[in-house]
Amino acid sequence: MTDLQPVPSDTGSKKSFGRDVGKLVSGTVIAQVVGICLTPVITYIFSPEIYGVASTFISIVSIIAVIACMRYELAILLPKDNTDAGAVFLACLIILVCMSLLSIFVMFFFGDSIAGLLNQPTLAQYLFLIPVAVIIDGLYTILRYWNTRRTRFGTQAATQALQSSSASGLKLGFGILGFVNAGSLIVGQILGQGIGTLILLYQVVKFDAGIFRASCSLKNIRVQIIRYKKFPMIDSWSAVLNTLSGVLPVFLLSIYFSPAAVGLYTLGYQILIIPMALIGGSISQVFFQRASIAKHNNTLPSLVENVLAVLTSISIVPFSIFAVTGGVLFSVVFGAEWYEAGIYAQILTAWIFLVFITSPISPIVSIMEIQEFGLKMNIISIVLRLISLIIGGVLGSVYLSLVLFMVSGVLLVGYSNYYFVKYSGGHFREIFSKAKKNIFLSGVFALMFLVMVYFAVSSWIILIAAGIILVSYEIHLFKTDKNVKEMLVSS
Repeated sequence: MTDLQPVPSDTGSKKSFGRDVGKLVSGTVIAQVVGICLTPVITYIFSPEIYGVASTFISIVSIIAVIACMRYELAILLPKDNTDAGAVFLACLIILVCMSLLSIFVMFFFGDSIAGLLNQPTLAQYLFLIPVAVIIDGLYTILRYWNTRRTRFGTQAATQALQSSSASGLKLGFGILGFVNAGSLIVGQILGQGIGTLILLYQVVKFDAGIFRASCSLKNIRVQIIRYKKFPMIDSWSAVLNTLSGVLPVFLLSIYFSPAAVGLYTLGYQILIIPMALIGGSISQVFFQRASIAKHNNTLPSLVENVLAVLTSISIVPFSIFAVTGGVLFSVVFGAEWYEAGIYAQILTAWIFLVFITSPISPIVSIMEIQEFGLKMNIISIVLRLISLIIGGVLGSVYLSLVLFMVSGVLLVGYSNYYFVKYSGGHFREIFSKAKKNIFLSGVFALMFLVMVYFAVSSWIILIAAGIILVSYEIHLFKTDKNVKEMLVSS
């Protein structure tokens, strides 16, 4: 007999939310700590130019991978019946195989043209790996959504930790062995992703084979494909545009400037999104599953308000400090060669902060089936960002490109945040009320560090002061803010 409920009965509670987020965060914390510790060594071995080529490869993969299943992976969480969800899962696998085969054709016939267009001839020799990266990335995504449905957050935490640790370790190992080229960074990333994918695949086959056997009906697969047709018809376009707008700096900086500029941007961006990698993605996965139920229980407004208040509280101080110290911190941690990467990151801070607090609640688009809004916003986004980057490129200013890119991002993500809160029935006054003390503190700390930078205080003193303040702040927040504790900790 098929289970009719995809989640246990307590999934609507804050304690359960925090318990599941905590499982995922434990894995991402380990993964990020390992990555952070190894990154300074990796950047010492690999130059910004090499980083830039590898980043361009990964950006191409991300565009293909986001539609590798035509967005049906999002629908895995939605059916009440596990047999129907299994049919969606199988549909995703079929589409993924077809898309991977198509990418082989594209890279074989157009690979050199793509590398030439991006002003990176070195990239051409690695494009044959794109189909491999796409199928591994796509399969991992399908399995991740299935495990989210089955509330197996512990396994996901383990695979996240293993993936990142393996990828970073392999990149470092290749570099130490003397393979100092973009291929080492690319292959390390693919193999690391593959290890986590195999673990999830083993678990799904072991525990859910019966569900998939019951779901293996062409008729049912067809029914589910038609039922959730909005995902490929609307959401897939939205996803491509969203991903493309996110990687536009990589492509445009490569075309107008150099692979080194791409490498500097990539490192700055990667460090800036660490908070999102640590907890944002974990909260998003659990939020998607919880909000799918909260929609029917009329508790969606309070869920959205609590998530946004917590995300704002834990991130506003770190982002504020980084906004005035990025270049200084990068020069200490990664070396003088990467100082500009910190400046790039400072420029982007306001945009990434809004992305961090908005992205976890973005599944509202799928839950409320308002894909048209997502598509509209992504069309506007890609147009504005393309114009911004081209203006800076034509005028020969990387800084201008990034400033205009950031401004367009702040406007669009800010409006999306407003729309999600209003559409879900939430109120900003509730969110501000819960986070106002932390917002005030962020201004105080930002001013303090701005004075330190202005008077050229030692970079090491700034780094140590930032570390002490951030650790103390997060510990204090964890102990005193009940909303943070309820959201992130089981009891």
